[in-house]
Amino acid sequence: MTHVTGAPAVVVVLTGGTARRLGGAPKTALDVGGRSPLRRLLDDVAPLPTVVVGEPQDVGHEVLWAREQPVGGGPLAGVGAGVAAVRAAHPGPAVVVVLAGDQPFAGPAVGALLAALDADAAVDAALAVGPDGRPQPLLAAYRLAAVRERLAQDLHGRPARDLVAGLRTVGVAVSAATVLDVDDADDLAAARRVAASLSPRPRAPR
Repeated sequence: MTHVTGAPAVVVVLTGGTARRLGGAPKTALDVGGRSPLRRLLDDVAPLPTVVVGEPQDVGHEVLWAREQPVGGGPLAGVGAGVAAVRAAHPGPAVVVVLAGDQPFAGPAVGALLAALDADAAVDAALAVGPDGRPQPLLAAYRLAAVRERLAQDLHGRPARDLVAGLRTVGVAVSAATVLDVDDADDLAAARRVAASLSPRPRAPR
């Protein structure tokens, strides 16, 4: 378990969306360079304890599954369900890292988010910030003590930005690839290009 100021950190991955512009398939199951976005995320965050919010599937990793009730309640409801599962399975976690399952290259940013949170005890959350300058509430590390009360409220239909309102936050600059989410055919093509650029190239014969 990775620790922040001596306390454990746990990952919650949200997988509820479907790619309506790509035939309605689950976005987390699309092929991005031979792996799904979800598999890429889980490969990158292992061995952190992880809760996946969505329908159980074979992901090649030992994870805990959770589901918001009612199903389809939106991202904040998904975060609430994931955190509830975290607290039941991992007593005493101090930090929860929230990731969106349709961002296949977000995993490597987790270390920087945890480090930013660890660097300042007065900060409640560390949020990734892409080149466009927008903070990403679904690519962020939160101190559980700072969000516990708001996650105990009715979360159905509420946007992810409500999780951040009023918190003391720090931004962590990340690349465009890190915040790339796969919503349509252009996004999928871009993700596949990124995946190809990350794949090791075969050595030329001598």
